[in-house]
Amino acid sequence: MRRSAMVGPVDVAVFIAYLLALLAIGYLTSRWTRTFEDFSVAGRRMRLWLAFSTVAATWIGGGITIGVAGRAYAGRMIGAWGTTIGFGTTLLLLGLFYAGPLRRLRLHTLADYYSTRFGRAWIGALSGVLMYAAYVFAVTAQIVAGAVLLSTVFGWDYSVSVLASGGVVIVYTVMGGLWAVAMTDFVQLLVAFSGILAALAIGVSRVGAGTLASALENAGAFDPSILLAINFWALVIVLALGDIPAPDLIQRVYASVDDRTAKASSILAGFAYYAAGAVSIAVGVIMRVLEPQLPDPHLAYPAFIAYFLPTGIAGLTLAGLMAAVMSNADSMLLAPSIVLVRNVVGGLLKRELSDVELLRASRYAVIGLGVLALAAGLARADVLYWLTLAFDVLFASLFVPLTLGLFWPRFNWQGAASAIVLGTASRLILEWMLIAEMIVDWWVASLGAPLVSLVAGVVTALLTSSRSR
Repeated sequence: MRRSAMVGPVDVAVFIAYLLALLAIGYLTSRWTRTFEDFSVAGRRMRLWLAFSTVAATWIGGGITIGVAGRAYAGRMIGAWGTTIGFGTTLLLLGLFYAGPLRRLRLHTLADYYSTRFGRAWIGALSGVLMYAAYVFAVTAQIVAGAVLLSTVFGWDYSVSVLASGGVVIVYTVMGGLWAVAMTDFVQLLVAFSGILAALAIGVSRVGAGTLASALENAGAFDPSILLAINFWALVIVLALGDIPAPDLIQRVYASVDDRTAKASSILAGFAYYAAGAVSIAVGVIMRVLEPQLPDPHLAYPAFIAYFLPTGIAGLTLAGLMAAVMSNADSMLLAPSIVLVRNVVGGLLKRELSDVELLRASRYAVIGLGVLALAAGLARADVLYWLTLAFDVLFASLFVPLTLGLFWPRFNWQGAASAIVLGTASRLILEWMLIAEMIVDWWVASLGAPLVSLVAGVVTALLTSSRSR
């Protein structure tokens, strides 16, 4: 393995300038954030260009770049394609079926939906606690991705890289709320795709198109047996459905200027996600050719930047990958923090919080979530582990009541409560059984818990609705 891994001072300068620009945007947009509606849903004024860019940037993060490239490098194409197709399909399903009905409700948070639809504030509060807990894992995934990138390219200590990766995004998110997140997302999407495409073009020029095609085939990227693997379809289902009740995605739906914008932005972002995943698979396979002995597959993308990209381009690509990571992390910090304050704290106090109280408490909640994620990132450096765990929690608990609540009028609060509580409990039990090796296949836990949630919700709703007649 090559030892000259450090980038030059020009690349460092490009990267630092990028980080300073993000902080500047956060400061400037903080002047636009005068009310809680500005902070939480950007005043509901996002037009298509901004709505699309923030949805795409929210979803294109460390998982689809560093995580997928690492799986492709290791030849784990079921995981690479399953992640790409699963997460991308979430956005298509959201745009086609969920965005319109949810946008018309004109709420502030996803937890508001559970409170409003089922007429019980405590159900919204319970969903808020689950979202906040799940997003500790989701934010951790992004911070870990950024830390792996910084430690590989700059040679920094991993712990220092975790603190640097998380610190900037926490600061500008606290300052400007969704306006800061949306505007930085627009910039970061441009930078991310510039860096990703630059990496692909240079990688292809290094190995040649013919060699890349052969390497992709040898790595199993085009193996049709992937479509017959239960692990592939299980992963696609878990990610595609489990991520629909994601508070950061629903926050963009509420912030869109109208129903049509909410739908179109999600669908367009889904196709952008597919493209980003395909490029990351190609980059991972290119590194299999150029550096087949990396000690950790997750180093594939960062090592490619450090070893093979020319001065200036390396800085741009590094900024692009960090843009993908940060644009994911800022959204994951903001949405569940607002949920915690509005739906959990407000519910416990049993009163409506003022705008000043909501703004102040939301900023504290962002900091709290960031600190928890930093601690988890220092404990375990595995991007897709944390990301999958986060959305497993949401799939097991919140997908069924969201979907049945929108599309089945007879679904009541008793069914929702049963689905949330039993889905969550079964997921915890199945995770314990997985750790104890009482079950072997991960998908038994990931799919079994949502199935319990569905059965519990439907049966409870039918029994209680028939009694009330």
